[in-house]
Amino acid sequence: MTLARPYARLEALQLLRVPVYAFSTLVFPVAGLVLFGRQFAGDEPERALAGFAATAVLGIAFFQFGVGIAADRMYKWETYLRTLPAGPGARIAGRVLCALGFSVAAVASVTVAAVVLYDARPAPWRAGLLLVALTLGGVTFALLGLALGYWLPPRAALPGANLLFLPLVLGGFLWSRPPDDIPQGVDLASQLLPTRSWEEVLDPIATGAGPVPWYHVAALVAWAATFGALARWGYRRDEGERFT
Repeated sequence: MTLARPYARLEALQLLRVPVYAFSTLVFPVAGLVLFGRQFAGDEPERALAGFAATAVLGIAFFQFGVGIAADRMYKWETYLRTLPAGPGARIAGRVLCALGFSVAAVASVTVAAVVLYDARPAPWRAGLLLVALTLGGVTFALLGLALGYWLPPRAALPGANLLFLPLVLGGFLWSRPPDDIPQGVDLASQLLPTRSWEEVLDPIATGAGPVPWYHVAALVAWAATFGALARWGYRRDEGERFT
């Protein structure tokens, strides 16, 4: 963690020097909430808050990591960094910390919009638990973004991220609860997605609809471990291609 913190700070400074990135990180999730929040939330604005906050975090994971890392691999600076005496763990942890920082800003902007526009009023303890659940999902999908960034060719990263992003959002029902008449096969396929487990954790916290299913929490942890292993493997694979 000693090296992860300065690396996270360096990553954040680099991204903040691109105003369009910082602007889009804060504005796009709010725009989605403004346009579609009432349609998907119904009479439960806290559900819209949780779903669109999760979508913001997922977007940061995919497009900051999946696309950003793949693009970085094209630059000589990335090759130079690989020669320094720091293992992949510090760099991966630094990137995840950076993503969490931007995620906090994005979630804050969505929260303000939900409170102002839809009168969302989660109890303070629920808001705290919601932040914990968003962080758990943020780490999970940041690791997925890292894996995409190291495994996909640079030119395939953006279309690959786009191809995965919407299916994960819609298939995981981040914007709304699954309908009662959902076909069994569709429901089963959705249950296999990491975003569905995330939604099943977020929704009862945001709305008070019931206890949080422990097995979905365990599934998110398992997904995080899997994506972390893939990210580390991809990093080592890319390193082997550069220096052999």
